[in-house]
Amino acid sequence: MALKILIVDKDEEWLFAAKEYFENLLYQATLVTNGKDAQVALYNEKFFAVVMNVKVERHSGIQVLKFIKSNYPSQNVIMITEVNEDDDEEDQLTPDKLKKMGATEAIAKPFEFDDLKGLLEGHQSVGDMVSSVPRRKELGPEEEVSVEDDKFTSVKIDEFYSSQAVLFDIFIKLKSNRYVKILHAGDVFSKERLDKYKNEKDVEYLYFERKDLFKYVKFNSFFAKKVIGNKNVGGGKKVKMLQNVTEKFLEQTFEEGMKPQIIDQGKEIAESVYDLIKENDDLFQVFKDYADFDPNAFTHAYLVTLFSTSIIKQFEWQSRTTIECTALACMFHDIGKMKLDPSIAQLKVEDMNDDQLLEYKRHPEYGLEMIANNSLINNSVKQIILQHHEHFDGTGFPFNKRGSKILTLSNIVCLADNFVHIIQDEQQKPVEALKTLLSRRAQLTWYNSIIVECLIKVFVDPKKIMKVHDLPSNSRVVPNKKVS
Repeated sequence: MALKILIVDKDEEWLFAAKEYFENLLYQATLVTNGKDAQVALYNEKFFAVVMNVKVERHSGIQVLKFIKSNYPSQNVIMITEVNEDDDEEDQLTPDKLKKMGATEAIAKPFEFDDLKGLLEGHQSVGDMVSSVPRRKELGPEEEVSVEDDKFTSVKIDEFYSSQAVLFDIFIKLKSNRYVKILHAGDVFSKERLDKYKNEKDVEYLYFERKDLFKYVKFNSFFAKKVIGNKNVGGGKKVKMLQNVTEKFLEQTFEEGMKPQIIDQGKEIAESVYDLIKENDDLFQVFKDYADFDPNAFTHAYLVTLFSTSIIKQFEWQSRTTIECTALACMFHDIGKMKLDPSIAQLKVEDMNDDQLLEYKRHPEYGLEMIANNSLINNSVKQIILQHHEHFDGTGFPFNKRGSKILTLSNIVCLADNFVHIIQDEQQKPVEALKTLLSRRAQLTWYNSIIVECLIKVFVDPKKIMKVHDLPSNSRVVPNKKVS
């Protein structure tokens, strides 16, 4: 069943354009041009969301908003405002002011319909998404299409999960800019059709359009949370499933920016990271065998998240709040690299000249700048992002902080970040990377020794490592203590 939306605006031309756009996205749109008719429509029908211009007449948008909050307090309301530079600042109804007045979301003209689409999608539950897809009684025909490659994203065919009806079109790639649509939105999920391509034609990846990233992340985050809570599923499958959804979430973040709905999705994934780390006792074995050396930034961020939170788990003071907070910071820890010139961002640090290195070392500051005024992200997350390259001995950047002046969580992320670079850049399994890390004595001074000990505890009994490598001189590892 299509999700119903009520669109209220006095501009009839804009209304009909909005109707056409959203009905192509499988919404059902009701149009009214004034506030009084909007109230009547709300009385007669239930809507997933109301999209309303504040400047409608016969009851203003603000009056209708107050009516909705009094009579339908759970109703999603997206207010449209038109900021007039001639108005006094105090009189302007900015998006922030409208939210304080009770709007679920607010957006200022001019904007693209895609921006409005993002706000609507941000408030869809998985149930909303599944129920709004029109079910097809038979599989749609396979269709060859010509579409630019940059419109698509991919997922391994073995890691594609779906509800009974697929939520969006699924493709396979023939060659550059050429694809075959093998499943249509609303088709019953056909494992047989996927197996045909996997086994008979050696297809490794499926493709879907980037515009559907939100749906993919939303559904797979929900599904991963269910699987992580299932005691009958092994840790390895849980780690890979969470990796899949986290990497696509980060891809969406780097493409669309730090929108409120994206941050909310990040928090949901952080909760799943907590559940994975806290409740699964076989992860140390998974980590020992882990061998994904994909160097891309999304895999890197996921692994930093995984190992940082695993280290925190070893501390007595660990809590759900600290683990979830650190997980969110890890996912965004390199967001500042978006502001670097691509020619710098793609270089390895050892290949940079002095000027490039100086600019590279500003990415923690750039990251903080991008989220500094975002009230949805707490100060601890911001400080971790700013300090994730600071070293315990004062040799880090951007401010050469040392010792207790560095947030402990930041130093944990610093260690995990460098540890993951060994795994990815040198293609070593985690236990091999741990031995490499411990052998680099000069670099161990970058971290509080207790944090190094806690990384060791993630994998093995510390005594087994002590036989091969000396620990830092101020080590307080308790021999034979059982590893969590």
